[in-house]
Amino acid sequence: MPIDKTTKKYLENMPYGNDALSSEIHGKLNQQIVNAMIISLVKQYDEAMSRKDKSTAKYYKDAIYQISRDLDGFKEQQKELAMVLSNDMMSNYTDTRWSQQWLLENCRVSFNEELRPVFSVMMPSGEELTKSLVDISEDWVTKGTEEAEYMRMQQDAVKQRNTMGVPLDFDVDWAVDNLLNNQDAWKVFATDKIGGRYFLHDYLQENEEALNTGEITDEMLHPDSFNPEFDTRLFDYYSSRIKKSYDPNYQSLQEKREADKLMNKTNISLKA
Repeated sequence: MPIDKTTKKYLENMPYGNDALSSEIHGKLNQQIVNAMIISLVKQYDEAMSRKDKSTAKYYKDAIYQISRDLDGFKEQQKELAMVLSNDMMSNYTDTRWSQQWLLENCRVSFNEELRPVFSVMMPSGEELTKSLVDISEDWVTKGTEEAEYMRMQQDAVKQRNTMGVPLDFDVDWAVDNLLNNQDAWKVFATDKIGGRYFLHDYLQENEEALNTGEITDEMLHPDSFNPEFDTRLFDYYSSRIKKSYDPNYQSLQEKREADKLMNKTNISLKA
């Protein structure tokens, strides 16, 4: 998901440096809430110590240190998010609405039952979504070397075009299948531009008739529906692109079916 103008401006003028306190990078209000919690825990620690209740005192002491560690973790997550967004490394597959609002300090800190900090953001739907440290990057999908690897294969196919009749020196199907199934790579191939082209844009154009008739439903266009564990559309599309780079006359099974349909319609028309 592209970043909005507000986030882009924020990234260009990052208000906090590496020396900023982990408790201050989420805004003054959140810092006040954190400080109030720490003061309360210190007070309860002191009271427990005055009663010589070392067990309870340790509980509050551990909670204070855990909050500090968690806030440091949130700071690192924020730095990573800023870096990924600034360098356009976040895949379009990722819904960054929560993350962007969190980065912009449009969030509220609170503490769960374990006295660990969590952050809440009001989503466009009106729902308040709360995330802990381990939840922040759980759904992030970042772009890696997927496009470069794919384009290298496609360029190899183009170079070997002059040796038509001689098979390619690599197994296209095997290579594409491995690439798509490498962790979250298929999510990048489903939603991001690869070699100057978007899969979904080409897919919609190639299947316009099926879309108009309802044969292809909205559910079949959701990014998750292209998961190669149970769907072959990404594999068919990207393997065909390489094969066409080598042999411009190559036709996929779907293209052959479409050609046969058109031929049948033409024959019927001529007979009539």
